[in-house]
Amino acid sequence: MKTTIKAQKGVGMMEVLVSMLILSIAVLGFVALQVRATSATDEALSRSDALIILNGLAERIRLNSNGDYKAVIPATQPACVSARNCNENNQALADLFEQKSIADYKGIRLGVVDCVGTSANQSRLCLIAAWDNTTATIMAKNQKNRCLNSDDGRYAEDSHCLVLEAY
Repeated sequence: MKTTIKAQKGVGMMEVLVSMLILSIAVLGFVALQVRATSATDEALSRSDALIILNGLAERIRLNSNGDYKAVIPATQPACVSARNCNENNQALADLFEQKSIADYKGIRLGVVDCVGTSANQSRLCLIAAWDNTTATIMAKNQKNRCLNSDDGRYAEDSHCLVLEAY
């Protein structure tokens, strides 16, 4: 019995290797959770920014209901901002430019299109904010990086966008 006690003088190499393996798997699990949490936080921040921008644009559309908000968003600030006698369409361009400037600063792309499945009697505008690789538009299912499907109006898989209906 004395020979077995003297032969055991510490932790064996096999026990150390097994404990290191278990510890490394646990550390890798925590790292994966941290990466996922960071990604979810970024997505939530983008959604929050997009919602604020789209709500601002929707309020401007309600204020200027006769303006053409489906127009191409201008690259430069329209003269309407400084003029007092501005028509509805020029005011719409100025509103689009201002909201686009805010969105560009946040890394968000804006789009304004007719919503899928609405009638001419009750047309609705879809205000789209997209980020990452998603384009702010409605396209067919076979096209990549779209926000919404053109046949049913649903969000595309793996899209990073937010849609707000305005009427």
